[in-house]
Amino acid sequence: MLRFTSLYSRLLVLMVLGLISAFAISNYVWLYYLEHQRESQAESMARDLAFSMGSTIEFIRAYPTEYRHLIINQLRDMGGSRFLVSVNESFIDVSPVRPSGAKDRFLATFNLAIEEKLGQRLSGLHVTFADPRLLNVYKNDVLLVDLPPRWAQNTLILEPDPPQVVVAQVPIGEDEWLYLAGLLPDPFFFDQTEYLDRGQLLFLVILMLILVVILWVVVRWLTRPLSNLAAAARELGTDIHLAPLAETGTREVKQTARAFNLMQERVLRFVDDRERMFSAISHDLKTPITRLRLRAEMMEESDAKPRMIKDLDELEAMVKGALDLGRSTDVHEDTQPIDINQLVRELAEDLELLGYDPEIRGEARRPYFGKPLALKRCLSNLAHNAAFYGTQVGIDIVDSRHELKLYIVDNGPGIPEEKLDSVFEPYVRLETSRNRNTGGAGLGLSIARNIAHAHGGQLRLRNRIGSGLEAAVLLPRR
Repeated sequence: MLRFTSLYSRLLVLMVLGLISAFAISNYVWLYYLEHQRESQAESMARDLAFSMGSTIEFIRAYPTEYRHLIINQLRDMGGSRFLVSVNESFIDVSPVRPSGAKDRFLATFNLAIEEKLGQRLSGLHVTFADPRLLNVYKNDVLLVDLPPRWAQNTLILEPDPPQVVVAQVPIGEDEWLYLAGLLPDPFFFDQTEYLDRGQLLFLVILMLILVVILWVVVRWLTRPLSNLAAAARELGTDIHLAPLAETGTREVKQTARAFNLMQERVLRFVDDRERMFSAISHDLKTPITRLRLRAEMMEESDAKPRMIKDLDELEAMVKGALDLGRSTDVHEDTQPIDINQLVRELAEDLELLGYDPEIRGEARRPYFGKPLALKRCLSNLAHNAAFYGTQVGIDIVDSRHELKLYIVDNGPGIPEEKLDSVFEPYVRLETSRNRNTGGAGLGLSIARNIAHAHGGQLRLRNRIGSGLEAAVLLPRR
């Protein structure tokens, strides 16, 4: 099932649908107008033909029987009638053509008009459409095409594809049938079965394709600045020192790009101010801690001296951890290709020095573009946590076109489900539920998550079935 989620695809689909709807509605209105015009024209032609045939019928009936054939020959020779006229001894069978609603309406109007013309309803009047190439005249075994050309054949048969003719037969006396066959004022009226021929349809298809291509270019041109803005916003999460976004395009796009650049400038200023603040705090705290350590070393031996030195060590470690946590949100490293397989092997060698035998499964298909020292620190924190809380450590690598996944698992006691999110908070430690000894300052997971976020990725924790914890580092490939 197709899903149109981008602004570009939605605009393109809406414009194409609007274009198709406009074509469909306009053609429907046009066809409705043509159909209405055809109905009006058919009614007019039916009345005109009925009045002409009615006049001929009145003219023929006005003469005695013995003179009618002379009148008919005179009409045929002198061209005084639009029809093939004959007086036959019997009704001539006419092969009907394929009926249609328009033809039925035409015949109904014709019958009403001829009654109006003659002032009476003609008993036995038969009116139908026929193919002139199969039309019988005079007798049931005489075809129109067999007549001499001067006997109205040239009038009723138009080459190469003759249209249908209207045939009317009405009794005018005992064993006398007046036979009239003629063309409509527009003889090809009922042959217009298609409003769009193949050439017109091809023209509309080509026009539609041209308009769709133009719409594609226009929508692409309008939405490209927004795509660039979205890409810059994604990159800003991993590199705050990006070049400012070009302020080009429409007025609204320029305003958005200007606001984005202003936001980036403010964030960069905030990060710089925070870094200077951390540097100042580091300098201001290290100096008194060093002085206190020297004084503690110079104190006479007593029970308080070791405790004081231990407190100063913990204080120094906490200050160092807090500074590291602050710096982890803005890693000052250039992005470069990283051999993930080599990085994982180095982590495994570090764990082997601690007495573990880590298992590595899978491999990266190609280098990952990131900040090597920061990424190594992230994975190192997770690997040492796994080694600290478990007896077995495993590292799984799952690589795909769009994402690199690194899983670090252990067989430790895991983390209570309700605390899986809170362990990322600074200084949160779960010694009573997980570790065997005392842990660090509780900043390792926070720093690891900040580094993952700095690469545009995520760090997730999940308890394994049975026992153990799984730490998943999900890094998007660019």
